[in-house]
Amino acid sequence: MSEKKFFINDAEKIIPAVNDSPYKRILAIGDVHAAFDKLLSLWEKISVTEDDRVIFLGDYLYGLGDKNVETLHWLIEHRKQKNIIFLRGNVDETYLHHLFDDDGKIHQRLNSGVARAIKIAAIKEPYLPREVYGFLKDLPLYHCETVGGRKYFFCHAGIKVDAPLDRQPKTYLPEHPHLPEFYRDYSGDAVIVVGHKSPKKISAKLPRLFANASEKLDLSKPIKVPQRNIVMLDTHAKEGGRLSCVDILSGEMWQSDNAAVDSILFVCAGNTCRSPMAKYIMRHLLAQKDLSGNVLVDSAGCGTGGGSRMSGKAQKILDEERIPRDAHVSKAFTLEDYDKFKCIIALDEYVLIQAKQIANGDPEKKIRLFADADGYRFIVEDPWGTGNYRKAYKEIRIGCSSLMDELFG
Repeated sequence: MSEKKFFINDAEKIIPAVNDSPYKRILAIGDVHAAFDKLLSLWEKISVTEDDRVIFLGDYLYGLGDKNVETLHWLIEHRKQKNIIFLRGNVDETYLHHLFDDDGKIHQRLNSGVARAIKIAAIKEPYLPREVYGFLKDLPLYHCETVGGRKYFFCHAGIKVDAPLDRQPKTYLPEHPHLPEFYRDYSGDAVIVVGHKSPKKISAKLPRLFANASEKLDLSKPIKVPQRNIVMLDTHAKEGGRLSCVDILSGEMWQSDNAAVDSILFVCAGNTCRSPMAKYIMRHLLAQKDLSGNVLVDSAGCGTGGGSRMSGKAQKILDEERIPRDAHVSKAFTLEDYDKFKCIIALDEYVLIQAKQIANGDPEKKIRLFADADGYRFIVEDPWGTGNYRKAYKEIRIGCSSLMDELFG
């Protein structure tokens, strides 16, 4: 079921009063970034028929993703449907030139994650690189629909505001060189539908523009920019967010399901400060949403034999912040922990490497770093070395809050 009215403020003004297009719905879908499971989840929800026009806004691959080949197979198969349009994003343009030479042959010396995945898949499917090249090369930069006398212009990043829509510079549409200018200065009647940057990221750059909203905006969902005919659809499917779709004709919105996770393990080095703080903060946030009984949360360390108490300084900060805790005793991260927990968060890059070694390479792709609200991974420095326990607490709180949004909405 869709969530009615993806808009918050004045977006009803961009919904056509009369649908004189040949389609019952015009569906725009944000950046996929190899989030294959989320793509399938969203696709099932929107139940596309031949009566729908579907426009994907670009950026289909992701260097750190493990579902690039599956995503490419799905895209190549669905591009055969005449009512589905796949646009070009900056990532697609980058990979087109990064992966292939001018003759469409994949560069053999490349060792990026996407290149390795395609090369491995091509052993069984020799035609795959050729199909990927053809798919990326043929992606158009934009698509335009006219409904009820108004133009709806779909592109990945944005437009040059002082250029006509039919004479846009090619460099602007997939990766706008002056993006804040687009959001700040666009005042046209045509509705511009874009992905590329999340509402959270643009609102951080242009807080005054977003302060004009008549109601508080939920920046984890597609929105219409206040007082601008711009619809934003990138809700960071590649990391912590969801993949989003809107029907331009009705304002209905759909999002992919969150990951189903019933167990979380935080891992640091000694399991005496960072990972215990994360454990108690996460339990506290879950309790606030009445989810405590549904999710197991624990912590461990990659560089400890176990048996130590939690750092007194870390305890003090939790007590000052009124985060409930119990008697913590450190323990080592083991292969049994890897099998038991579905989501494993390493607190820094060295711990990430160690945890993956213990887990025999992380075959189920469970282990990762914290990600912030925009989906970008970050590390939490060990306060045992820096002495800055307050900074570690703040970073862990941000990471846990973002993880809550990712997993439980």
